Amino acid sequence: MNRLSCSIALALAVFAGSAIAAEPVQVVPADLHVQALQPATQTYLVYFHGAPDTGFKRTMLATTQVARERVDGADAWVITQHWQDETGVVHTARTVHAAKDLATLSQTSMWNRPNAQFTTTVEPKLGRGTIEGTMPDPAREKAQAGFKAMKDGWWMNWHSDLTLLPLLPYEKGGTLRIRLFDVGMDAPMDVDYTVVGERTLTGGDGTRHDCWLVETESGQPGKGNYQRFWIDKARRVVIKEEDVFNGMYRSKVLLSVPAVVEFPLSKP
Repeated sequence: MNRLSCSIALALAVFAGSAIAAEPVQVVPADLHVQALQPATQTYLVYFHGAPDTGFKRTMLATTQVARERVDGADAWVITQHWQDETGVVHTARTVHAAKDLATLSQTSMWNRPNAQFTTTVEPKLGRGTIEGTMPDPAREKAQAGFKAMKDGWWMNWHSDLTLLPLLPYEKGGTLRIRLFDVGMDAPMDVDYTVVGERTLTGGDGTRHDCWLVETESGQPGKGNYQRFWIDKARRVVIKEEDVFNGMYRSKVLLSVPAVVEFPLSKP
């Protein structure tokens, strides 16, 4: 073999090795840093906007409470979400996760949207769910199909992503593939999350957050939509999220203290 052939062969070998190394790593429950999950109350400012200085389209406060409880005799993590905007409450959810592997045991969620007001309740292990209220027929049919698919193996609940995604083994680098499902989907799906770099965010009080910068196309490669997460390495908490879809942004920023009312007004 001459020198040119050797060089070509070596280059091909290096390329092949890089391609193999770039293959996504499938995440299983044992890979999750479940021990990092802690009881907490967190509020994210959620807002939609276009290019810089074009103004906000909509703003919301999304508060999540994470608690360790006994549910139906089982050790569980309970994640309660409460979203509100200037019109009032737009979304609530109560999701019960198995303490051992974070499998979803049950979930009840309510949405109050301009074209739909509905409540869903699901029991994944039984492949059973209900929908009460108004929902467009195509969305209802898709959700009902997903009820049966819920019991087909382990998946992480996409609805709890701000709490659970930080538990993935990002220290491994590269691309991690996780099986996800949310009520409204017709079946669980694999979604890739890639560690694209590191970033440092400094809070207004001087707190330094050394973060993994993680990117995903939400299971729809090539569509031009992205989600980017700044995940605090030490605390395993999402500090910031920037989503790009349909030519606009949706941003989520963690507030330094939760936005909850400590002294509610008394009713007249």
